[in-house]
Amino acid sequence: MRTIGRLGASILGLTALVGGWALASDDAHAIAIRPGIVVFSQDPSQRQLARWAVARFERAGLEAPTVEIRLHTDASGCGGHLGYAKGGRVDVCTVLVNEMTRRNLLHEMSHIWMDQNVSRATGERFLGLRHLSAWNDSSDPWPERGCEQGAEIMAWALGDRILTPQVQDNEPARLDAAYRLLTGGAPPDRP
Repeated sequence: MRTIGRLGASILGLTALVGGWALASDDAHAIAIRPGIVVFSQDPSQRQLARWAVARFERAGLEAPTVEIRLHTDASGCGGHLGYAKGGRVDVCTVLVNEMTRRNLLHEMSHIWMDQNVSRATGERFLGLRHLSAWNDSSDPWPERGCEQGAEIMAWALGDRILTPQVQDNEPARLDAAYRLLTGGAPPDRP
């Protein structure tokens, strides 16, 4: 068994202290808006955006996903994209809260919702309906991945339906059928 000396213990203690401080300072900007839904942002308009997105899921009769939402004012938190979703966490990078930002947040939250609610069998039926070969194969172009089409379609149905989903076969009747397959219900009435 190996033991650490005083210097090692001091470094370990300092690391824990700094790590705890960073976590505490990050938690200072965390707001739970529902059980299982935490938003990290200092900006009141971004916090309101997160509440709006959760309400859109609820309005559709869907339980919003258990998610950590991190809203950034620059692209550093999104891996070079406008948004990113992975492992129950959503990051959206924006300066403005506008229609595109609302769509992006719904899109990223829809990824998490599908991870938590769409079975493998439903995913396979969705691929067949949309004439796609795989749910998330990195060799497929972005708009030909099942998970991306699903997130685009859900964001369209849950949102204001101003922006057209960036996928093929995006006529409203086809989008409606795909949404019904994923969620088991009809899209909510347009706002």
